[in-house]
Amino acid sequence: MAFASVLKIANSILSGVATVTSISIMAFSGYMIYESQYIQNRAFGAQSMSYKPDVQQETVSVDALMANIPDAVGWITIDGTHIDYPIVQGPDDLYYASRDVNKDPSLTGAIYMQAKNQYDFSESYNLLYGHHMDNGAMFGDLSKYIDTGYFDSHLTGTLITSKEVYEIEVLSLVGTDAYEPATYSITSLDWEGYTQAILQNDNIETINSNKSVTSADKFLVLSTCEGVSTDGRILLICKLSPTKKSVEPVPTITPAPSDDGTPTPTPSKGTGALVKTGDAGDGAGWALLNLCCLILTITTILPYILESNTWGDDKKKAILRNYAGPVANVILAIMAAIIFILYENMRDPMVMKDKYTPWMLIILGIALISEEYCSRRKKKKEKMEGEEVVDD
Repeated sequence: MAFASVLKIANSILSGVATVTSISIMAFSGYMIYESQYIQNRAFGAQSMSYKPDVQQETVSVDALMANIPDAVGWITIDGTHIDYPIVQGPDDLYYASRDVNKDPSLTGAIYMQAKNQYDFSESYNLLYGHHMDNGAMFGDLSKYIDTGYFDSHLTGTLITSKEVYEIEVLSLVGTDAYEPATYSITSLDWEGYTQAILQNDNIETINSNKSVTSADKFLVLSTCEGVSTDGRILLICKLSPTKKSVEPVPTITPAPSDDGTPTPTPSKGTGALVKTGDAGDGAGWALLNLCCLILTITTILPYILESNTWGDDKKKAILRNYAGPVANVILAIMAAIIFILYENMRDPMVMKDKYTPWMLIILGIALISEEYCSRRKKKKEKMEGEEVVDD
């Protein structure tokens, strides 16, 4: 009798722990979803829009931009897209991958120019990096250019630098990897080099192209990650054409400081080594926390499977008794398995969590609550059946 009482107390404690755990998991998941939405909304850069130069006038002032954003070198706008941001340049190609334009830590990073380019866009090949955000922020809209209709209807934009205002005309969208020297190790390019070294490169896929343009002296290239591929990149290659608009006054650019606080000399043409850039926004890799959630969600249906050993001869009644309750848990386990199989590739590097973790946690939390409810209901039913036997 004493053992039965201890077992009952232990079951009650475990049930309480399971309930508290499930509620905590769901609350944490809700917070993670809120935090994710907050971060992605901030990536649209609304706080910087007040510094955007006005290009409606013949003379464009960049005073506000340069005065409020320390490492600003320009502003890029691609018409009809979310790409409307200040451009910064750091001491290397990783500095602004995890910092916003104010140098504060940020998962969304900033739109930044490769370190070995000249700050004034005076070279013929100018490369910009940006994270790929699913909501279209930063360089998230570049993936839309895969669609031919979208590509053909979004071919123009504006680049404002410290010295000039340029018209942007989109030339092509190409796909390659983060180590392709034809796109990531150069600072100069002519039209012949573009057509041969890039468009006819076996390691570069031309996804869409604007065949109406047949020459260019200066190029602007926008780079971001491609889907969940670890090293995959897509690049929007554009032509820059100077306008008659002038930038006044011409500001003096102070080179970005290095991490130890000392000024970094402005990189000269052709310097710098090829580095793996930080323009992948989603942190490609499979999430360990998602695997744990999947395993725990599946375990919520194990008690019912184990009870199948006590079915006896009347299997029809046993199925109704043992599986009427955990149907929800089975559905939740299937949902968790589908999410993990579709979006987690265990051949990639392991990360702690990703954008699907909140949903996996919510599924686990609901499964725990469902299992606890079914367990309590079963105990109540067994108690009532026991009392009926005693009465008989």
